[in-house]
Amino acid sequence: MSETSDRIAAAWRSAQSLPLFMTQAEAALDYAFQPIVDIDSGEVYGYEALLREVEKLGFRAPRDVFDHAHGIGCLAELETLLRRKAIAKFSRMKAVEKTKLFLNIDARNLSATDDMLDTTVAAVAAHGLSPWNICLEIPEIHERLAQDDLRNLVGRARDRGFGIALDDFGQGYSQLRVLYQYEPGILKIDRFFITALQNDARKRLFVSSVVELAHVLGIRVVAEGVETPSELRACRDVGCDLVQGYVIARPFTDLGEARPSYPVPTDRPLRSDMRKVAERDFLEREMVKLAAISETGSVAHALEIFQANPHQTILPVLNATGEPRGLIREADLKSFLYLSFGRDLLLNPTLDNHLRRFVRPCAVADINAPLDRLVDLGTEDFSDGLLVTRAGRYAGCLLAGSLLKISNEVRLQIAQDQNPLTKLPGNSAIADHVTRACAEPSRDRAFCYIDFDNFKPFNDAYGFRIGDRALILFAELMKRRLDTLRAFVGHIGGDDYFVGLEEWTPDRAGRLMAELREEFARNVESLYSPEHRRQGYILAEDRKGRVQTYPLLSCSIAILHIPTGLSIENLDLLSNHIARLKQRAKAEPGGVAVATFGADSEDRSAVDALQKTAERLREAL
Repeated sequence: MSETSDRIAAAWRSAQSLPLFMTQAEAALDYAFQPIVDIDSGEVYGYEALLREVEKLGFRAPRDVFDHAHGIGCLAELETLLRRKAIAKFSRMKAVEKTKLFLNIDARNLSATDDMLDTTVAAVAAHGLSPWNICLEIPEIHERLAQDDLRNLVGRARDRGFGIALDDFGQGYSQLRVLYQYEPGILKIDRFFITALQNDARKRLFVSSVVELAHVLGIRVVAEGVETPSELRACRDVGCDLVQGYVIARPFTDLGEARPSYPVPTDRPLRSDMRKVAERDFLEREMVKLAAISETGSVAHALEIFQANPHQTILPVLNATGEPRGLIREADLKSFLYLSFGRDLLLNPTLDNHLRRFVRPCAVADINAPLDRLVDLGTEDFSDGLLVTRAGRYAGCLLAGSLLKISNEVRLQIAQDQNPLTKLPGNSAIADHVTRACAEPSRDRAFCYIDFDNFKPFNDAYGFRIGDRALILFAELMKRRLDTLRAFVGHIGGDDYFVGLEEWTPDRAGRLMAELREEFARNVESLYSPEHRRQGYILAEDRKGRVQTYPLLSCSIAILHIPTGLSIENLDLLSNHIARLKQRAKAEPGGVAVATFGADSEDRSAVDALQKTAERLREAL
């Protein structure tokens, strides 16, 4: 058979199967919805529509359905059909007017932008919704020719009021350029970077950098595919705004399962919660509620707002849901007004004088963001200030003076949380670290408590100045040896120090601490007189005034290993074990004592009690 005959036969088969395929797709396919929630409050922001029941058509995955439709020449028709089904089902959900529906777009159908958007507008209107209820997830584009189609899609979608999300960020090759060119309102970080985020320093660096970049552009960040509380905590720590995944809720097809909010797992210590409340109160006092304008407003209205508020130099621009889309500087409008016929051009309704021409990107942060992150987001001279949101919606603005106050507050907090002599984190930070690590059962943890031996006689013999030099020497040694190992290093006070290690076995932690102890013993000899170094001891009075012989300075180290799979909420159990372990370390010839929590009889009974309590809680739930 000739090539022409093959094409004719294929076309005939497609024509025969297309109506049947579309009929079957409409009857069989369904949509599930997975919630996307605020990472702090759990309030639902939107739902992603996920295709289901593809097996009824003989396909293994949703992608196969679209591939088949593309092969038989009905991809556009199928997308239109399925988009209508998703919107119709979404419209039946309670409180739908406050949430968004995230719809994926197939890159192969970008050339049909106008038809796709028009049918979507019609479907939205038919079910009593607005375009801002819909967020279109733009795909990764590889072909240069398709970039023009993508630009056309984003521009026309925005003109109609649809939201734009960049999906699976980090998976494709051109997404950084898309982020720069199109400034989507939502950025969804690919699941690859979220998996085990808490255990991967490189991933944390990447994600935190992406989040910071997005916030500077006024973009909210969704962590996709979050499955464990550990991943959720890591996503919160790096600044993600929204979360989607099994840790919150699985996709559901029954609309009765939808809730206005979902519980968000958290293990923040009480002290951290108190600080968070104090920081939020501080922001509330410093924040000003500047007048804002809708992104569909006119330039004339913007000028009226500036005239009515003579001290206001920036104008927040919001979409229909109250989310910031950028800001307008008064100076930009004024510079245009000063041109010949500038005011006439701006106010002429027959010309294209949309606000969009004057909207600038701006830094945006949530009211729950830590103060130090707000300082990082502020521009170098703080000229534009910072827009603050609550659950994604505009709450106010932090102007230059307020950002400077916040910067000073951050520096004060850092000073309060560190030891004034060694500049290491102090007791509050150490307590937070221990509490968080104890509640994280997905990996091995080790707590190392370090105490100088015979420090008081040394301090009495050489004076406080030399004593402080010994403390600083040890702090610098720890920084040099441990900073590259992702260790948490703290100064409890006096001659007591703390080291927190993650993913370290007991033997490995013991070897590390023994090496640290030996290096300190060698280095600290330089603080002694030549005579004391030669004889290897000093003579000093004990607490009862009796002259005693004391060896040169060294330290004892107690290492408590918390094994994978064990979480500890009762820190009194931990303190009791550490106290016993410190006594053991003092008696050990090598000065290092290592133990695994739960390995001795006292710990086993405590662990059993913890497990029984956890089982009772699970049964109650």
